Amino acid sequence: MIIELFLSLIVLCFTATICSLFSGGFVWEFIEPVLLPGVVAILALMIVISGYGKSFLKIFSSSKKIKETDLSGLKKTETALSYVFKCLGLICFFFMIIAGIYFYLNFFDTQTLGPNLATIFCSLYYFAFFGMIFLTLKGKLRIQIINFMSDEVGTETIIPISKNQKILSVIKCIISIALIIGLYYLIVCTSTANNKDINPLSFDYLIDLPGLMYIFIPPFLLLAISGNFKHFFRALKFVAKNSRLSVSQKAISLNSIQTLQMILLLDGIMCTLGGYMAIMVNLEDKSALGINFMLVSLPMIYALLIDLILLPIESKISLLCDAE
Repeated sequence: MIIELFLSLIVLCFTATICSLFSGGFVWEFIEPVLLPGVVAILALMIVISGYGKSFLKIFSSSKKIKETDLSGLKKTETALSYVFKCLGLICFFFMIIAGIYFYLNFFDTQTLGPNLATIFCSLYYFAFFGMIFLTLKGKLRIQIINFMSDEVGTETIIPISKNQKILSVIKCIISIALIIGLYYLIVCTSTANNKDINPLSFDYLIDLPGLMYIFIPPFLLLAISGNFKHFFRALKFVAKNSRLSVSQKAISLNSIQTLQMILLLDGIMCTLGGYMAIMVNLEDKSALGINFMLVSLPMIYALLIDLILLPIESKISLLCDAE
């Protein structure tokens, strides 16, 4: 999977660079000389202690060698990637919390605010950046495991749906979406305060071309690198047609949707943090802070909205399996 590893790195490094430049910052602002190698070193030691070192190193193997690996070896590598992802999160969140404590302890000492805030942002940034790489590789590996375990050539069968059922389903979806949007607006209006003429939830401000590019292009490129691109759109097709799925089809479809959900969330975090760091570097115009903060938060808003849409699709896939 060495090719997928390098492709993921290229996509994310390019995304991080473009996002930082468009936000008015520079990507090297996220390269903390001690924090970055320190997180990597701790993560490496955690892998050694766990005993997953040999299994984890298989991600640096060629695709041919991975294909020749038996089922037990594939599962160990998948478990190793899950373990590394969890460790990465714990390590990064630990440093983020410690830096947050120091940030507020020294709140009135302006000399300490910058370094502490940078550590908070960078810790979460590293989790998002490296986490997307591990999720991409895990998604790729999961497809091979499912295919290895499958002893069937799954073919979907269409469950006939009457015209009345289709109309009722569409009406139910429309009513549910309308109620959800209404409740979101109600909560925002009653639980937040805004005395400015700018409404961040208006259509004019929610449509941002760079933000849409950040949140759509990199995640779908990573999805393609993981080998789940076609499986994701097949899953959407299954849901649209109400297809009855085999166990292997269900597993592959869920893998593609869940992989995209997590990558979208982490990509939103990474892009938004890139914008936040750029804001902190350019604090001269205090009047522009609100609008800048709103614009750099849009990738995260997009990611959350898309994930909310994907959740019912994921649950629908789970209900389309013959075995259940």
